[in-house]
Amino acid sequence: MNEYHLSKQFSKPEDGEYVPITFIEFKRKTVGWSNDLKRSVYIENEEEKAKLKRVREVNLMIAINHLSGKTSSIELTDEEKTQFEEVYSFFLKKGGMLMYTRKKIGAKNVSFFELKEAQKKVIDAPRKNLLSEIL
Repeated sequence: MNEYHLSKQFSKPEDGEYVPITFIEFKRKTVGWSNDLKRSVYIENEEEKAKLKRVREVNLMIAINHLSGKTSSIELTDEEKTQFEEVYSFFLKKGGMLMYTRKKIGAKNVSFFELKEAQKKVIDAPRKNLLSEIL
């Protein structure tokens, strides 16, 4: 299975695919659709708004994507941010790994976060031996 789409800066996992992340920060950004570029662009000043369609405010989450080892950006609505904050509070209390996925609800894909419990690693401690016992 090709997992390139999970390691890009704007990762878009399919339903059932999970990306392990580490949260860095939230930024509030203004975004609009550019017909010339055929993609969404971030607006830095008010003059750019007139050239764009569907101008809106989004919560931009900056996180480390553990599949690529690089930072990723995830755009969240206010409801998705609230859901993340609930999961993040459990993460701070109990530890574990934050997992990012998207779920199909109706016609829309919604960002969703889950907490995967840390797997306890059992490490056998090496026994102390005298050199004379080994030889």
